[in-house]
Amino acid sequence: MSKRHVLYYLGAFLINLAIISIILAYAGLVPFGSNNFLSSDLGTQYLAFLTELRRQLISGNFHLYLFSQSLGDNFFPVISYYLLSPFNLLLVFFSSKGIPAAANIIIMLKISTMGVTMAYFLKEYFHKVSPINYLFTVAYSFCGFVASYFYDLMWLDALIMLPLVAIGIMRLVSKQKYVLYYFAILLSIIFNYYLGYMLCIFSLCFFIYIGMEQQLFYKKNRWQIIRNYLITSILAGMSSAVVLVPTLIGMLKTAKSSFNVLNYLPSARFGLEALTELGIGGNTFEQRLEHGPSVFMTSTVLILLLAYFVSSRVTNNDKRNSLFLLGILLVGMFVTTFNTVWHMFQNPAGFPFRNSFIFTFVCIFIAYKAFSFGVFKDSETIVKSTCIAGILVCIGYSTEWLWPKLIEKLGFANPNNQYDGSYFWLSISCIIISGILLLLFNKNKYFLLLTMLMMTFEVIANFNSVMSTADLGNQLVYREAFAKEDEILDKAKNQSHLGHRIIVSKSGLNKAFPEKYNNYNDPILFNINGVSLYSSTLNQNTLEMMHNLGYFSLNVRRISYFGGTNLTNALLGVYYRIRQEDNRYYVEENYNAPTLGFLVNKNVYNFQMYSKRALSNQDRLWQALNGNSTEYLKNATLNSMQQSNVGNETLYDYQLTTRASGPLYFYVSPMNYVKSKIFVNGKRVKTSSMDVYSAATLRLGHFKANQKIQVKILTDKSLDVDPEYFQSLDQPKFLRTLYNFRAHSLLITSDLNHDTVRGTIDVQKASPMLFSIPYDNGWSASVDGKKVKIHKVVSNLMAINMKKGQHKVVLNYQVPGLKFGWIISIVSLFLFISFNFIVKSKFKSKIN
Repeated sequence: MSKRHVLYYLGAFLINLAIISIILAYAGLVPFGSNNFLSSDLGTQYLAFLTELRRQLISGNFHLYLFSQSLGDNFFPVISYYLLSPFNLLLVFFSSKGIPAAANIIIMLKISTMGVTMAYFLKEYFHKVSPINYLFTVAYSFCGFVASYFYDLMWLDALIMLPLVAIGIMRLVSKQKYVLYYFAILLSIIFNYYLGYMLCIFSLCFFIYIGMEQQLFYKKNRWQIIRNYLITSILAGMSSAVVLVPTLIGMLKTAKSSFNVLNYLPSARFGLEALTELGIGGNTFEQRLEHGPSVFMTSTVLILLLAYFVSSRVTNNDKRNSLFLLGILLVGMFVTTFNTVWHMFQNPAGFPFRNSFIFTFVCIFIAYKAFSFGVFKDSETIVKSTCIAGILVCIGYSTEWLWPKLIEKLGFANPNNQYDGSYFWLSISCIIISGILLLLFNKNKYFLLLTMLMMTFEVIANFNSVMSTADLGNQLVYREAFAKEDEILDKAKNQSHLGHRIIVSKSGLNKAFPEKYNNYNDPILFNINGVSLYSSTLNQNTLEMMHNLGYFSLNVRRISYFGGTNLTNALLGVYYRIRQEDNRYYVEENYNAPTLGFLVNKNVYNFQMYSKRALSNQDRLWQALNGNSTEYLKNATLNSMQQSNVGNETLYDYQLTTRASGPLYFYVSPMNYVKSKIFVNGKRVKTSSMDVYSAATLRLGHFKANQKIQVKILTDKSLDVDPEYFQSLDQPKFLRTLYNFRAHSLLITSDLNHDTVRGTIDVQKASPMLFSIPYDNGWSASVDGKKVKIHKVVSNLMAINMKKGQHKVVLNYQVPGLKFGWIISIVSLFLFISFNFIVKSKFKSKIN
């Protein structure tokens, strides 16, 4: 590579680095200030996953099963979806409490690298190494998708790879060279299979486009090139099987495998309001879950794109080819059926139109083509295009902002309008100024610098439209809170026994976060065995089982610690419950809970869970585990119930008498505790530090048997005269069984930071051993070195049969499909090497 080319790529990198540094510095984000961006997915998911990855990289202890992932789960889908970016290797240079700063630096480096690969694409296609290229590298690196979703940093790798995929296709068609395309597709899938899948669809569209442009389909060797393209594509996809196969098996266990026919109906996904996305501030952080396609590309690029189709300098054939490519991509976003296909046959849960970056890339590419054709030399063309750009933005804002305002003024409606009108005027001003600069550029090339400054201003302003509406956390507070909580949890973990779980019901980290922090991923963050999780990879069977036991679940990606009872805590081996209040930590020991494996009655094999009957499920389960019909949870005696209207709500007044000494629980499904108020003997019951919007078990207090209690519930839900709402745990009977389970639990000797569970136990009577570990066909079990069958019990837990005597029990975990994936990948790589060698040999023989 020549020195000129090195400086060219270095310039693309440094310009982007300077711009993103200005953006972060203006917001006061680390490393330029004390703020951090711990909102949305970055704070709730990436932070914990990156911390765990850094822990494994530093320790060299790589394990693919995490007991800190809810009750325990396959970690591979998390790795493949969130963590396979090579940039994450930089985590080794940061401490655990410095991960938010590491995330910002990784984002900066990824955005800067986008400029390099885009500069490479422009050089390869247009055969030009020029400062003009930087206009388009900046437009691409800071496009609407990046500004909207930069904090979902695993998606940024796809924007780095997209120009390389395009170059690979160009070389494949024009030179019959396949290596770059093969590795571009392969690495795209490995780095992030979700957006890598989208790049595979793009590769087909771009191959057809390049084929049309280069008259491929009229050449004699067209079938050979098409065949070789398909072979290379298939082999690249198969070579990624080491990631795809185990990930697919893991993801089939999540709710993402569900089918909804509505996602395939050919309806429109957006209307004319989406045209606001062409201007600055088309969407904000507040609108991240629902908005139009993020296709901001700067005013200069937009004007050149329109000029491409207006100018007579561009042939009709070129226009048709480009219109075909843009049309395919636009329809892919607009029609629900195709949009679902683009998103791996699932409707995105928030963050819509995740394929919009591909559309923007093509727009920028075509805009550069317009520039290379010299459309800026025609004043009339630039004026027309500038006017059209302004009209499009006006139509968008008229539809989304101005027209609803007019309706509101007339008194017909009161729309919920989130658009800032100042962005409209700013967008129009930028379009006008950009149009003028393009006209002046034709007369004096020095206006290139002003155009670059104008585009830089636009991308910073658009980025700021997201940053300014997001609340920021404090890195200094986070570091201090993390260190303190890590010390407390590490001490608690060391004082508990191997094979127990810890619940963090209220974290000291809350004050470091800009929005409500619900501690879902604290177990992963601090490397403790917990019960909660927030992840797109959450096992659906585990979620349903815990939900049926009374645990709160907001949606298919979250399961909370809230809703547990003394009985479920014992079942799941919860040893400590830790909470932080008034800058002090409170550690509560949990009633001699057994470990993750303990001996139970054979009735466990016949137990069936019922939906929306959490307390009944708990009582019947405890009976099955003990092999008796003892009533451990007893309905309270309902003496009377009166109801009265209070505004739009109803006040229910229950007069109860308890039938057992112990904690009293309340459960109704569904029940929105956020909108309800519950009073016990005149004192309001605190539900939870988190907002509980649906069913969850609520502890009302500890009472003696035959005690009279008044419970008042103010709610908009219709309640019945049902004593099953209120159930007391018979504490003495429960504790006797608990001590028995504890005495006959597995003495675990492994630290659970490996994919193995080892332990010893003295079995006095042949019995099943129940493991409070989710059932997974990746587990294998052996007793005294002999393999035994694992049974699926209690909806999604495991059990094995144990004979009388002293035994050593070992559970080993292997990621399902990983070995098979390796075999496919290695074979496919070998096949590609052979295929490429054969193609080269044939090409050389033709030349000779």
